Amino acid sequence: MTQPHKRLLSLDVMRGLTIALMIVVNNQVGSGRMFPFLNHVLWDGLSFADLVFPSFMFIMGVSAAMSISKQQPDKAAKKAIIRGIKIIIAGILLTWIGRGFQGVEKLLEFETLRYTGVLVRLGICYMMASLLYIALGPGKRLAGCIVLILLTYLIILLLFNGFELSENNVISVIDRAVIGPDHMYHKRVGDTRICFDPEGLLSNLPGIAHVLIGMLCGNLILKGKSDLWKTVAKLSLAGGAMIMVGFFLNPMIPINKNLWTPSFVFATCGGAASLLALLLWMLDIKKFKSRPLTEPMCVFGTNPLVLYCLSYLLEEGIREVMIGETPFPTWFSCLFGGNEIGSLCYSLFLVAVCLATGYPLYRKHIIIKL
Repeated sequence: MTQPHKRLLSLDVMRGLTIALMIVVNNQVGSGRMFPFLNHVLWDGLSFADLVFPSFMFIMGVSAAMSISKQQPDKAAKKAIIRGIKIIIAGILLTWIGRGFQGVEKLLEFETLRYTGVLVRLGICYMMASLLYIALGPGKRLAGCIVLILLTYLIILLLFNGFELSENNVISVIDRAVIGPDHMYHKRVGDTRICFDPEGLLSNLPGIAHVLIGMLCGNLILKGKSDLWKTVAKLSLAGGAMIMVGFFLNPMIPINKNLWTPSFVFATCGGAASLLALLLWMLDIKKFKSRPLTEPMCVFGTNPLVLYCLSYLLEEGIREVMIGETPFPTWFSCLFGGNEIGSLCYSLFLVAVCLATGYPLYRKHIIIKL
């Protein structure tokens, strides 16, 4: 299980692309002034914005499989636990520090600090998926584990109002019981907000399966590095098959990001696998390397979580900056029309700041791992 591996450009580019797009999607100026495809679907359905985070989780699984293959199992397990805990703590700290931009008193309001979120989900799913991958190996047992996780989660949803957009949903019920409503995300439904967290505790189960699928695809790449053409063909077939499964299930099991339904897992993993196959063909087989296109993505791809954290703190800080009586994001957006284009320009501005910050790290080969 230990052998040297040549670094694949496609992995860094895809990881960087997903992080850059996460920054774009997360930093629009008002839901009424943004392109619809950059807005998350309220409940059932799928938009472009809904593809970004799951694609990062998929590529995280691919990269994790390659990293684990270079280590002894006991050391790999220890590193997975430590890194998972670090990412979880970083996620909670990031939320806490971000509140500080609203005033010191906000830092002391621990009773309303949110304990869930993107980084917390990444940490939990990365850690648990890595441990399962190490314990079961990249074979039929792991594939069976993925099916078992998704079936168990589906049964829970079916039995306990899991498809209902309300606080009676089992995901909301568990979160309120375990972490409390004051520490949860409150989802806007019409003119009201309800306690429903899109990164809830229970929906980490399909998130773990999601990362495991990425790991299986990573193992497929590892085994086929001597013949990337066959690897691209297999990855494309796997991606296409998962997309078909996801949309075949959709009428019975709606594709839903908030619930991270099994159909959502298959549809988004299929899309991510297909994109990775395309990038493998373009960058690692055909050797298409246009620096203006690939280098910025590699900057994000080599320090993804650090630059994601930076974007979050930038947004939280900039939001408190006033130009006259206008918040800076709104003011900046108005420079470009104050409409959908202005909103997109603001998010691209944040991407550019993060890129400029990460570029020296990339040039000096400095990788900061959470």
